Amino acid sequence: MNSENIASIVVEYIETQNTQYALLLNGGWGTGKTFFWKDTLLPLIQKKNLDSIYISLNGIKTIDALHKQLFFKLIPYFDKAQNKTLKTLAAISGNLIKSASKAFIKVDPSDLFQGIGLDNFDFSKKFICFDDLERCRIPMKELLGFINGFVEHKNLKCLILADEDKIFETDENQKTNYYNIKEKVIGRVLNYKPELKSVIPKLFNKYENDNAFLLFLKKNENYIFRIFDEQKEDNIRIISFFLDSLQNIFKHTHEIEEELKKELLFLIAILSIEFKRGLLKSNESEDYNALGNTTHFWYQELESDKLVVNLLNKKEEQKPEKKKTYAETFYLKYVSSRLEDYHFYESVYTYVLSGYLNTDKLSEELEKRKPEQPTKEQDAFSNLMSYNFRKFTDDEFTTYTTDVLKYLEEGAYSMYSYEQLSGFYHFFAEKGLIDYTNDEIEEKLFAGIQIASKQKEIDRRFYNNMIHFEVSNPIVQPIRDKIIELHTALDKELVKEESNQLIEVLAKEEYEKLNELFKDKKFNKDFIAYLDGQALFQALNKNTNQFLALFGNEIKERYKHTNVKMFYPNDYECLYQLHLAIQKHLNENEIPTLRKFLWEELETLLDNACEALKKR
Repeated sequence: MNSENIASIVVEYIETQNTQYALLLNGGWGTGKTFFWKDTLLPLIQKKNLDSIYISLNGIKTIDALHKQLFFKLIPYFDKAQNKTLKTLAAISGNLIKSASKAFIKVDPSDLFQGIGLDNFDFSKKFICFDDLERCRIPMKELLGFINGFVEHKNLKCLILADEDKIFETDENQKTNYYNIKEKVIGRVLNYKPELKSVIPKLFNKYENDNAFLLFLKKNENYIFRIFDEQKEDNIRIISFFLDSLQNIFKHTHEIEEELKKELLFLIAILSIEFKRGLLKSNESEDYNALGNTTHFWYQELESDKLVVNLLNKKEEQKPEKKKTYAETFYLKYVSSRLEDYHFYESVYTYVLSGYLNTDKLSEELEKRKPEQPTKEQDAFSNLMSYNFRKFTDDEFTTYTTDVLKYLEEGAYSMYSYEQLSGFYHFFAEKGLIDYTNDEIEEKLFAGIQIASKQKEIDRRFYNNMIHFEVSNPIVQPIRDKIIELHTALDKELVKEESNQLIEVLAKEEYEKLNELFKDKKFNKDFIAYLDGQALFQALNKNTNQFLALFGNEIKERYKHTNVKMFYPNDYECLYQLHLAIQKHLNENEIPTLRKFLWEELETLLDNACEALKKR
C-alpha cells in the first residue's frame, strides 16, 4: 500500500467518531515506519488538533512498566485536564523532581500518583503511537488487552507499528494468543512499503544545515535512487547509514572532480548495503576480501580459467561447480552493471565497516585517481588519431602530422600503436595530404617501432584482442607482422624470467611458494616451455626428499588430464631433458633407497607426461 493511501485511511480514522479499534502499520525492519509516522502521519494528527503521544515498546517487560511510561507521557497534558487533584499533584511532582535532582535524592515521582489510574483521563482527544510491537517483552495477550481497554472503552485513537513476521521469532506460542485478540483490537492492518522516490528527498532534509552536501545530494538524487532501486533495497536505516557515511567522506573531498565523487558515492552505497545486511563484518575492516580486483578483465579471466577447467575435465568425471568467492558474487551483484562507476578505495571500505576514516590514506588514493597529464607526444597523437582531423585548420593539420611523424620515428609511442599510425599515415599519403611516399612512411614506422620495443613493455590483453581481427587494409599488414614478431620475442623473454622463479623457489625449498606458483601458472602454456631441463634437474638434485616428493605432486597435478597437449603444447622439450637427466643420474650413481624411489617415481610421471604431450 502506498503512503498516500495509508495517510488517507489514517485521516478517515481520525475523523470517524467513537472508534473502538486501533490501526496497525506493518512493515519490515528498517523500512522507515517510525520515519513515516514522524514525517507524514504526525503532522496530519496535529492538524486535527489531537494530542499525540509516542511510546516505544522495545524491551518493556510488564504492564505496570508500560502503565507508568504512558502515565508520564500524559503529564504535559495535565493542565488541560478537568481533575484538580491531577493538576495539583502534577505541580507538586514537578517541584519535587527539581528539588530531588538538585539533591541527588532517589525519588520515584510515580509514588505520588498511587491510587490514581489512567481512568481519570479523557482519551478522546489523544492519539497514541505504540512502536516496536515485536520487541515488546510483555505477553501478547496482556499487551493487546491493555491497549484494547483504551481503544474500545475510551475511544482512544491508536496506531501500532510492527513487523508482524518478527513477532513470533522468540516465542512461537504467542501466535495463537496474538491472532485471537488481534481481530478484537486492530480494525485494519496497513502494510507499509516505502516509496524510495519520495522518501529519499525527505531523508535529505536532515542535512539542511550543510548546504554544500545538500546541494550535492539533490544533484545526484536520481542516481542515488537508481542504485538502491536496482538492488531492491528499501531499508531506510541502511539508506540513512549510507547518507551519514557519505557526508563524513564528503567533508574531506570538496575539491575533487565530480567523477571521483560519483565513485565514492557508489562505493559507499554498495558497501553500506553489504555491511548493514551482515555480509561484511566489522572485524573484516582490514581484510578487503579481494574487492580491489573486481574489474571486468579480472572476471573475464576467471571465466576463461573455468572454461579451461571444463575442457580439461570433459572426458573425466565432472566435479561439482566450485562455489563463487565473495569477490565474484560482489562483482556480479554490483559492479558488472556499473563498471564505469566502480573503483575500490581501501580507506572507504575500512571506514564503512569500522567508523574510522584514515584521511591521509583517502587523500593518497584520490591523488592516484587523478588522470596523468598527457605529454606533448601523447597530446599530438590523441588529437590526430581522433578521426576528427577534418576540423583542423590547414596549419594545425600540418603541425600535428609533422610532429606525430617525428615522434613515431623516435619510438615515442607504444609499439602496439604503430598499426593505427600506419593506417592513418598511409591514408594521408594516398590522399595527397602529406608529402611522403608509402615507402618513406614505412621506413619511419619500422625505425620507430624498433626503438619503441626496447622499452620492453608488453600488453598481452591488447595483443590478444588485436590478433582476433584481420587487418582492414592490407597496407598495414607489414607493421602488424612486425608487432607480432616483437611481441612474441618480448613475451618469450618475459616468460623465461617468470619461469626462472621456479628455479629460485626450488633453491630456497619454499613449498608454499612452489604450490602458489603452480596454481598461478596453471593455465600458462609457456610456464615450463622455456625452462632448461638440465638446470631444473640441478636444482632438484639439491632438494630434500620431502621437497622432491612435493615437486612430483605438482607435476602430477599439472599433467593429469588426457588432453594436456592442447594446453601445454611447448612443455615437452623441458620435461624430456629433465627425464633424460634423471635417467642418467640413476644409471651412473649409487643412490640411497628412498631417494632412488623418489627419483624413479618422478621419472615415471615425466615419462607419462611426455607421452601425452607427443600424442596428436
